[in-house]
This record gives sequence, C-alpha cells and structure tokens, in this order.
Amino acid sequence: MGKISSLLLGAVSGAAAAYFLTSKKGKEVTEKVQDFVSDYRENPDKTHEVVVQSVKDFSDQAVKTINQTKEKVEKGEITAETVLESVKDTTKSVVDYSQDKFQEIKEKFEKEEEIFEEVVSETLTEEEETTPSEEIIIDLETEAKENEK
Repeated sequence: MGKISSLLLGAVSGAAAAYFLTSKKGKEVTEKVQDFVSDYRENPDKTHEVVVQSVKDFSDQAVKTINQTKEKVEKGEITAETVLESVKDTTKSVVDYSQDKFQEIKEKFEKEEEIFEEVVSETLTEEEETTPSEEIIIDLETEAKENEK
C-alpha cells in the first residue's frame, strides 16, 4: 500500500503544481518572489529570519496535509480513479491555457509583422516620392562627333 499511496500523492502534487503555476494566483506568487528578492537585497538578515519562520510554518502545514491525504487514501476516500480523473482535468486545463497563450502570441506576431510591412512599404513609397529621379542622357551623336575630332 505504501508504493501506491506514494504514487497517488506524487501525481496529485504534480498536477496541483502545474495547475497552480498557470493560474492567476501562480502569477501573483511569481511577482511576490520577485519582491522577495528585492527585499533580500535590501535587508538580508531580517529576510532570513522571516524565511526561517515561513519554512517552519510551511513544513508543519505540509506534514498535516500529507497525513490527511494518507488517511484519505487508507480510508478509500481517494482512489486511483479519482486521482487519474483529477490529473486528466488539470492536464486538459494546462494544455488549453497553453494553446490559448500560444494563439495570443501568434496573433501578436502577425499584427507586428503587418505593421512592419506597412512601415517598410510607406518608407519605400516616401523615398520614391522625395528622391528626385536623376536621368542620365547620353547623346551618342555628340560623343561620336567629339571622338572624330
């Protein structure tokens, strides 16, 4: 039973992490991390104390959550089917989100390309209009007469 519960716990944890990192809340956490780095650079000792306390709190919460999940697996409240369904749903959400973002980026590049082509076209048209045309005319008869002399 130990290997199955470990496998289930790992699958649930991985799915939850993937979902979390692609969510709005995950982006907020990323911003908080950037703020944390700035704070650490300004006052490393104070930041270290805060981190140590946070790690202790997180560790306690993680142990509690793991124990609760282990109890649910042992009682049959969480089964392989429910975990697989949850993983499938989360994976689908992540894939859909990724495809949407890819499409947004693709559309942005297409718009940028259109703008670039318009600017290049306008620039070439302006150069043609502002650059005077210099025609070189060679009078062959005059040159032939000058060469005969």
